[in-house]
Amino acid sequence: MFKTIAGNVAGGARMHARQSGMTLLEVLLAIVVVALGMFAAAALQLQALQATDGARRDVQDVLATHTAHERARAIGELTVREP
Repeated sequence: MFKTIAGNVAGGARMHARQSGMTLLEVLLAIVVVALGMFAAAALQLQALQATDGARRDVQDVLATHTAHERARAIGELTVREP
């Protein structure tokens, strides 16, 4: 019924002359692979945002501690002990 192309294609299957393009299964598989990649990229982005927020909070804590230390030193509440 169908003419076959000379020889076999990869995997030993014979390809018909009227066959062209991609199958629905191949398209669905490609969509799944792309979707998984996008979810992985979104997860990495979320993790980076959380790490950045944590670092920002740490810097604010250090800055607040340093400011309190400098204020205490300026008004004389903070003294240095001699060894």
